[in-house]
Amino acid sequence: MADYEEFEIPLDDLMEILPKNVKKDIKTFEDIVDLDGALNREVYLYDITPGTGPSIDGYIRFWNQYDDSHNIPIEERKPIKIYIDSCGGSLTDTFTIIDSIKNSKTPIWTIAMGCAYSGGFFTFICGHKRFAYPHASFLFHEGSTQTGGTSGQFANFAAFYQRQLNQLKDVVLENTNITEEGYKEIKKDDIWYDVNEGIEKGFIDEVVKEFI
Repeated sequence: MADYEEFEIPLDDLMEILPKNVKKDIKTFEDIVDLDGALNREVYLYDITPGTGPSIDGYIRFWNQYDDSHNIPIEERKPIKIYIDSCGGSLTDTFTIIDSIKNSKTPIWTIAMGCAYSGGFFTFICGHKRFAYPHASFLFHEGSTQTGGTSGQFANFAAFYQRQLNQLKDVVLENTNITEEGYKEIKKDDIWYDVNEGIEKGFIDEVVKEFI
């Protein structure tokens, strides 16, 4: 049995005292932006490195728990906004973010500010509502990988990686109006899209004309 008494700090109280107590840790303008975003349901996705997925999952989980504990109806919940300027990166972390978005009862808005490439693209298209700055750009490709080991280990990895590629295909078909036949064509190469093409392909819901 624990030899301490558990207690909870109301989030509203925490949000009031937090900025006052982290001033010593704020060293750059980016620190200020990150703190403001954290308190206003905004998170920024740049390079998707190992650990990015769990961090964003924790952020989404936190606000879902807050909304659940306050019995806020889903249709009245303030959305969580993921601002994306990402060239992609770790596939496993990308899948973590995708799954977290899909599991979220609280609405998730994805906003493409600059580039949404590779993992950034797959994350963007999974938003419950998807916004793009007028000059944002998008890159679809299945990515690349490398591995070593014995021939058997390589064959096992190749089979597993193919299953992951099939999962990526399902993500694209579910969240765009790209058909299975169209997917077979675009997966052969890097495919770039501007905002107009993104609207045509059904993965942009709205173009940002003022800050949201």
